[in-house]
Amino acid sequence: MKDLLKIALILALAFASTFLLIQGTGLVTEEGVRAFLAQAHTIHPGWFVLLVILLLVVDLLIAVPTMATILLAGYFLGPWLGGAASATGLMLLGTLGYGLGFRFGRPILGRLFKDEARLAGIEAAFARNDLLVLFICQALPILPELSCTLAGIARMRFARFVLGYGVGVVPFAFIVAWGGSASTASDPWPAIYTVIGVSTALLLAWRMLNRKTA
Repeated sequence: MKDLLKIALILALAFASTFLLIQGTGLVTEEGVRAFLAQAHTIHPGWFVLLVILLLVVDLLIAVPTMATILLAGYFLGPWLGGAASATGLMLLGTLGYGLGFRFGRPILGRLFKDEARLAGIEAAFARNDLLVLFICQALPILPELSCTLAGIARMRFARFVLGYGVGVVPFAFIVAWGGSASTASDPWPAIYTVIGVSTALLLAWRMLNRKTA
Protein backbone atom coordinates (compact mmCIF):
# COMPACT_ATOMS: atom_id res chain seq x y z
CA MET A 1 0.00 0.00 0.00
CA LYS A 2 2.88 2.37 0.78
CA ASP A 3 4.34 1.81 -2.67
CA LEU A 4 0.98 2.61 -4.28
CA LEU A 5 0.75 5.81 -2.24
CA LYS A 6 4.25 6.74 -3.35
CA ILE A 7 3.30 6.32 -7.01
CA ALA A 8 0.06 8.22 -6.47
CA LEU A 9 2.00 11.08 -4.86
CA ILE A 10 4.46 11.26 -7.75
CA LEU A 11 1.64 11.30 -10.30
CA ALA A 12 -0.35 13.83 -8.29
CA LEU A 13 2.66 16.15 -8.14
CA ALA A 14 3.13 15.80 -11.89
CA PHE A 15 -0.51 16.65 -12.62
CA ALA A 16 -0.55 19.40 -9.98
CA SER A 17 2.50 21.04 -11.51
CA THR A 18 0.61 21.58 -14.75
CA PHE A 19 -2.37 22.91 -12.79
CA LEU A 20 -0.23 25.40 -10.88
CA LEU A 21 1.63 26.42 -14.03
CA ILE A 22 -1.57 27.11 -15.94
CA GLN A 23 -3.21 28.85 -12.99
CA GLY A 24 -0.11 30.91 -12.33
CA THR A 25 0.28 32.08 -15.89
CA GLY A 26 -3.46 32.62 -16.33
CA LEU A 27 -3.43 30.85 -19.70
CA VAL A 28 -6.60 28.87 -18.92
CA THR A 29 -9.17 30.16 -16.45
CA GLU A 30 -12.82 29.42 -15.79
CA GLU A 31 -13.73 32.86 -17.13
CA GLY A 32 -11.62 32.25 -20.22
CA VAL A 33 -13.29 28.91 -20.92
CA ARG A 34 -16.71 30.52 -20.47
CA ALA A 35 -15.87 33.33 -22.91
CA PHE A 36 -14.30 30.91 -25.37
CA LEU A 37 -17.32 28.62 -25.36
CA ALA A 38 -19.70 31.57 -25.60
CA GLN A 39 -17.99 32.71 -28.79
CA ALA A 40 -17.87 29.16 -30.10
CA HIS A 41 -21.64 28.92 -29.67
CA THR A 42 -22.01 30.91 -32.87
CA ILE A 43 -20.48 28.09 -34.92
CA HIS A 44 -22.16 24.90 -36.07
CA PRO A 45 -23.27 22.63 -33.17
CA GLY A 46 -21.10 19.82 -34.51
CA TRP A 47 -17.96 21.91 -34.15
CA PHE A 48 -19.10 23.04 -30.73
CA VAL A 49 -19.45 19.41 -29.66
CA LEU A 50 -15.90 18.73 -30.85
CA LEU A 51 -14.68 21.76 -28.91
CA VAL A 52 -16.24 20.51 -25.67
CA ILE A 53 -14.71 17.07 -26.19
CA LEU A 54 -11.29 18.59 -26.90
CA LEU A 55 -11.37 20.79 -23.80
CA LEU A 56 -12.18 17.82 -21.57
CA VAL A 57 -9.54 15.59 -23.16
CA VAL A 58 -6.72 18.13 -22.78
CA ASP A 59 -7.59 18.30 -19.07
CA LEU A 60 -5.29 15.28 -18.84
CA LEU A 61 -2.34 17.55 -19.60
CA ILE A 62 -3.41 21.05 -18.59
CA ALA A 63 -5.87 22.42 -16.05
CA VAL A 64 -9.35 22.85 -17.53
CA PRO A 65 -12.36 23.61 -15.26
CA THR A 66 -14.24 20.37 -15.95
CA MET A 67 -17.53 21.09 -14.23
CA ALA A 68 -17.78 24.61 -15.67
CA THR A 69 -17.12 23.23 -19.16
CA ILE A 70 -19.89 20.63 -18.78
CA LEU A 71 -22.32 23.19 -17.37
CA LEU A 72 -21.71 25.44 -20.35
CA ALA A 73 -22.02 22.51 -22.74
CA GLY A 74 -25.44 21.78 -21.28
CA TYR A 75 -26.40 25.45 -21.41
CA PHE A 76 -25.53 25.84 -25.09
CA LEU A 77 -26.21 22.33 -26.43
CA GLY A 78 -28.98 21.09 -24.16
CA PRO A 79 -28.95 18.24 -21.63
CA TRP A 80 -28.71 15.36 -24.10
CA LEU A 81 -26.22 16.63 -26.67
CA GLY A 82 -24.25 18.53 -24.06
CA GLY A 83 -24.20 15.49 -21.79
CA ALA A 84 -23.18 13.18 -24.64
CA ALA A 85 -20.35 15.50 -25.71
CA SER A 86 -19.13 15.81 -22.12
CA ALA A 87 -19.37 12.06 -21.45
CA THR A 88 -17.42 11.38 -24.64
CA GLY A 89 -14.71 13.84 -23.64
CA LEU A 90 -14.40 12.37 -20.15
CA MET A 91 -14.27 8.81 -21.47
CA LEU A 92 -11.56 9.76 -23.97
CA LEU A 93 -9.62 11.48 -21.20
CA GLY A 94 -9.82 8.39 -19.03
CA THR A 95 -8.89 6.04 -21.85
CA LEU A 96 -5.89 8.18 -22.77
CA GLY A 97 -4.76 8.28 -19.14
CA TYR A 98 -5.19 4.51 -18.87
CA GLY A 99 -3.22 4.02 -22.08
CA LEU A 100 -0.37 6.25 -20.94
CA GLY A 101 -0.18 4.43 -17.63
CA PHE A 102 -0.33 1.03 -19.32
CA ARG A 103 2.29 1.92 -21.95
CA PHE A 104 4.76 4.01 -19.98
CA GLY A 105 3.94 3.35 -16.35
CA ARG A 106 5.66 -0.01 -16.04
CA PRO A 107 9.07 1.22 -17.31
CA ILE A 108 8.89 4.10 -14.85
CA LEU A 109 7.86 1.80 -12.03
CA GLY A 110 10.66 -0.56 -12.99
CA ARG A 111 13.14 2.20 -12.30
CA LEU A 112 11.53 3.07 -8.99
CA PHE A 113 10.98 -0.49 -7.77
CA LYS A 114 13.42 -3.17 -8.86
CA ASP A 115 11.60 -5.87 -6.90
CA GLU A 116 8.86 -7.59 -8.94
CA ALA A 117 7.06 -8.48 -5.71
CA ARG A 118 6.67 -4.79 -4.91
CA LEU A 119 5.24 -4.15 -8.37
CA ALA A 120 2.74 -6.95 -7.79
CA GLY A 121 1.88 -5.37 -4.45
CA ILE A 122 1.08 -2.06 -6.17
CA GLU A 123 -1.31 -3.81 -8.54
CA ALA A 124 -2.98 -5.68 -5.68
CA ALA A 125 -3.40 -2.52 -3.58
CA PHE A 126 -5.13 -0.66 -6.40
CA ALA A 127 -7.22 -3.70 -7.36
CA ARG A 128 -8.82 -3.91 -3.90
CA ASN A 129 -10.79 -0.70 -4.50
CA ASP A 130 -10.25 0.02 -8.19
CA LEU A 131 -13.91 0.20 -9.21
CA LEU A 132 -14.87 2.42 -6.28
CA VAL A 133 -11.98 4.81 -6.90
CA LEU A 134 -12.87 5.12 -10.58
CA PHE A 135 -16.57 5.49 -9.81
CA ILE A 136 -16.07 8.55 -7.57
CA CYS A 137 -12.91 9.95 -9.18
CA GLN A 138 -14.64 13.25 -10.06
CA ALA A 139 -14.77 14.07 -6.34
CA LEU A 140 -11.46 15.95 -6.34
CA PRO A 141 -9.28 17.82 -8.82
CA ILE A 142 -6.49 15.72 -10.37
CA LEU A 143 -8.10 12.50 -9.05
CA PRO A 144 -9.62 11.47 -12.43
CA GLU A 145 -6.28 11.72 -14.23
CA LEU A 146 -4.49 10.07 -11.32
CA SER A 147 -6.88 7.13 -10.95
CA CYS A 148 -7.04 6.42 -14.70
CA THR A 149 -3.27 6.45 -14.98
CA LEU A 150 -2.95 4.19 -11.95
CA ALA A 151 -5.44 1.80 -13.52
CA GLY A 152 -3.17 1.47 -16.53
CA ILE A 153 -0.04 1.13 -14.42
CA ALA A 154 -1.70 -1.58 -12.30
CA ARG A 155 -2.64 -3.48 -15.49
CA MET A 156 -6.34 -3.33 -14.66
CA ARG A 157 -8.35 -5.15 -17.34
CA PHE A 158 -9.55 -2.58 -19.87
CA ALA A 159 -13.15 -3.82 -19.81
CA ARG A 160 -13.21 -3.50 -16.02
CA PHE A 161 -11.69 -0.04 -16.27
CA VAL A 162 -14.31 1.13 -18.78
CA LEU A 163 -17.06 -0.27 -16.54
CA GLY A 164 -15.88 1.40 -13.34
CA TYR A 165 -14.93 4.70 -14.93
CA GLY A 166 -17.93 4.88 -17.26
CA VAL A 167 -20.51 4.09 -14.58
CA GLY A 168 -19.20 7.08 -12.65
CA VAL A 169 -18.48 9.74 -15.26
CA VAL A 170 -21.31 9.20 -17.76
CA PRO A 171 -24.14 9.94 -15.26
CA PHE A 172 -21.95 12.74 -13.84
CA ALA A 173 -21.70 14.33 -17.30
CA PHE A 174 -25.43 14.18 -18.00
CA ILE A 175 -26.46 15.40 -14.54
CA VAL A 176 -24.12 18.41 -14.69
CA ALA A 177 -25.13 19.14 -18.29
CA TRP A 178 -28.77 19.09 -17.21
CA GLY A 179 -27.95 21.66 -14.53
CA GLY A 180 -26.44 23.89 -17.18
CA SER A 181 -29.35 23.43 -19.57
CA ALA A 182 -31.92 24.29 -16.88
CA SER A 183 -30.17 27.55 -16.06
CA THR A 184 -30.42 30.98 -17.62
CA ALA A 185 -28.42 34.18 -17.25
CA SER A 186 -31.13 35.49 -14.92
CA ASP A 187 -31.64 32.19 -13.08
CA PRO A 188 -28.34 30.34 -12.51
CA TRP A 189 -29.64 28.45 -9.47
CA PRO A 190 -30.18 25.07 -11.20
CA ALA A 191 -26.48 25.03 -12.11
CA ILE A 192 -25.50 26.14 -8.61
CA TYR A 193 -27.67 23.49 -6.94
CA THR A 194 -26.31 20.85 -9.31
CA VAL A 195 -22.70 21.71 -8.52
CA ILE A 196 -23.36 21.71 -4.77
CA GLY A 197 -25.34 18.46 -4.85
CA VAL A 198 -22.98 16.51 -7.11
CA SER A 199 -19.85 17.75 -5.35
CA THR A 200 -21.26 16.97 -1.89
CA ALA A 201 -22.33 13.46 -2.89
CA LEU A 202 -18.96 12.65 -4.43
CA LEU A 203 -16.99 14.07 -1.50
CA LEU A 204 -19.07 12.05 0.98
CA ALA A 205 -18.45 8.91 -1.08
CA TRP A 206 -14.71 9.71 -1.13
CA ARG A 207 -14.67 10.10 2.67
CA MET A 208 -16.46 6.79 3.09
CA LEU A 209 -13.94 5.08 0.82
CA ASN A 210 -11.05 6.58 2.83
CA ARG A 211 -12.56 5.29 6.06
CA LYS A 212 -13.01 1.87 4.54
CA THR A 213 -9.38 1.66 3.44
CA ALA A 214 -7.95 3.28 6.58
